[in-house]
Amino acid sequence: MKRVCEASADRITNLPEDVLHRVLVFLPIKDAAKTSVLSTKWRHHWRSIPELVFDSRFAIKSGGFNTTEMRSKLMFYIFKALLLHDGPIAKFVLSFPGLSPRYGNEIDEVLLYLSHRGLQELKLSCAAFHDKKYKLHSSLFSCLQLKLLKLRHCEFRQPSWFVGFSKLTVLFLSDVTLPSDFCENFLLKCPMLKSLRLTNCDGPSNLNIVAPCLERFCFTYRDLQKICFNCTPVLVSLRLCRNFEKTADMVALLASITELQEFRVDFQLPQHLTVGDSDVPIRLPTPLHRLKLLHTRNLDFSSLETAHFLVCLIIGSPNLRELTIKLDPSQQNQPATNNAATFIVSLLEAESRQGSGSCCLQQLREFRIEECLGTQMELDLVKFVLATAPILKRIYIPRLHKLSSEKVIEFMKEVKRYRRISKDVEVIYDSK
Repeated sequence: MKRVCEASADRITNLPEDVLHRVLVFLPIKDAAKTSVLSTKWRHHWRSIPELVFDSRFAIKSGGFNTTEMRSKLMFYIFKALLLHDGPIAKFVLSFPGLSPRYGNEIDEVLLYLSHRGLQELKLSCAAFHDKKYKLHSSLFSCLQLKLLKLRHCEFRQPSWFVGFSKLTVLFLSDVTLPSDFCENFLLKCPMLKSLRLTNCDGPSNLNIVAPCLERFCFTYRDLQKICFNCTPVLVSLRLCRNFEKTADMVALLASITELQEFRVDFQLPQHLTVGDSDVPIRLPTPLHRLKLLHTRNLDFSSLETAHFLVCLIIGSPNLRELTIKLDPSQQNQPATNNAATFIVSLLEAESRQGSGSCCLQQLREFRIEECLGTQMELDLVKFVLATAPILKRIYIPRLHKLSSEKVIEFMKEVKRYRRISKDVEVIYDSK
């Protein structure tokens, strides 16, 4: 038995070093370091693993992070690990509760060290401290091999000598303060960027996105006045979330993204949507022929302007396959919301008559109502979709648990009465 165990151990020990590294990166850094006592052959393997992760899991295994003393101890462990490390570091994660600007000098030293280690992926998540954010050290901008960068609660300012991240493909910034020249002097210097997420960021009031390789853009911003997409020829997925102060010409904005395939909108449009001095047009200037997925969440239909905008999107997306609608919960049982439903249906029906009887939902496969409130508007929309979508496969109505059992039964009975043009459609309810 002893020989069998030794043979098994030898097979693992004699694996190529890159394979051993892949095994070790799945262990917390402290456990990886403990493998050095297995044998002389294992003594130094952990010191050259290409990925170092110092997150909540690391903090808990190291004694916690609740006090200043504990957090200082964690920083000591991190410095010790970096001091002993003797290989390139492709991925580095520094993200545990309590990591705040108070440790700015220590974080600066870490970034300076990483700038000489061929860093390709960095996740740095700080916590705010008395409304102050960690100011990024300039050494980060000399990590020219970066492919992925995720930052949270930082002040972002590129130095004048910054030449660009020519290999960066993924950039996620959350609660980050951006410089006024972020688009001109940073984004333009990241020509390979494919995925961009700006969440609860602040800084410039105008954003001019020029990113020729950008495919996915998720956006939640404060104090925005204007956003433009001037060179995003391959942008296929766009998500616009809440916290807008103003949004200039949403319709024209969408018309400039001709390759868009997925559009998720999650903010209250009536008080934000402006289209110059005129009303929202019934049609987009340029149809979104490639749009397959449209998700609208938390829309405020107490104004007909929002209803008009939704109709504009549906009519302008002739190949739409998946449509999701989620009402703002505060609108339950509001007469204005029900009026909006009538307005939407009447506009869509008028469009069908003008289009030689063919409805704009010709390609729709799935219609979803998230967190159904049991409103008349939701019923009217379900009725219209069932009656006009010829190849509809399913209507999905989840999260009915917020309605009373009597309301659920009444809702289901009403839907069952509606005429269905598609022979294969099924209505799926989820009360869990």
